[in-house]
Amino acid sequence: MRTVAIVNQKGGVGKTTVCRTLSHMLAENNKRVLVIDVDPQQTLSLSLGIVKNRFDEQTPSMYHVLTGELPIEQAIINISDNLSIIRSDYRLYSYSGKPLISMEDVSAFDGDPTGLYNYIMNGYKNQLDPDSDDRHRIRRELSRISQYGFDYVIFDTSPDLGWLLTSVLLASPVVNVIIPAFAEESSREAILALNRSIKTILANDLSQKINILGVLISKYENNNLSKNYLKFMAQTANAMGTTLFNTIIPKSVAVPEAMALKMDLFEGRKVRVLDAYKDFYNEFLNRIENI
Repeated sequence: MRTVAIVNQKGGVGKTTVCRTLSHMLAENNKRVLVIDVDPQQTLSLSLGIVKNRFDEQTPSMYHVLTGELPIEQAIINISDNLSIIRSDYRLYSYSGKPLISMEDVSAFDGDPTGLYNYIMNGYKNQLDPDSDDRHRIRRELSRISQYGFDYVIFDTSPDLGWLLTSVLLASPVVNVIIPAFAEESSREAILALNRSIKTILANDLSQKINILGVLISKYENNNLSKNYLKFMAQTANAMGTTLFNTIIPKSVAVPEAMALKMDLFEGRKVRVLDAYKDFYNEFLNRIENI
């Protein structure tokens, strides 16, 4: 079971479209895929028709899994024979793991400072233990469904570098990362910030392995500015120990149209962007198979 994370601190770079098209193509080629939406904006869940109400708190979601309210298998929704999803939840905006201590805990130790100190120290030890800490909860949950026969678990992540992304990058002993980006300065800076976050995670979790499969240039407009920035983006990718994907995804109105209409890009469509995504898919397979 390979773990793939689609990540970038910058929003609007096409993470959700990459996640959706990649999972579709894998499923169409007889790979069993579990997509996990951890973006509180819920764009992927909405585009697939899984979420009818952004503020639904009852339908099982990754929020329920991360808070320990439900085991992961109870949150899986089957879309087709080879494709399943776990939906996101707006409450993930504010969720950053269980607190070290709550006000209720403090009240329970009223008049017992030694007991309170010991409680806090035990909680701190638990937060450093991969077998119990919240940052590794996704990894522990995924290990529970290793027998389900998924070939790929693909994460659609939120555009930030916080607790959720850290949990995703620790979701398995080996996490493969794809970074969609624009050929522009803001994307370059976002990638550099992401690189610093990855280095911090690796420095604190020495057994963790994060493979950056490549930077995928998306929504590309063929103008002089973008052409010049391709060179800078290639240098930035090289500084992270990776490269740009050879495939460049052109800007296309077909993508937002498909999202808005809750349609699949592949449904009865003949648009240029599809050829680019097919080329990317083949390149992805080649890179992940040759790690």
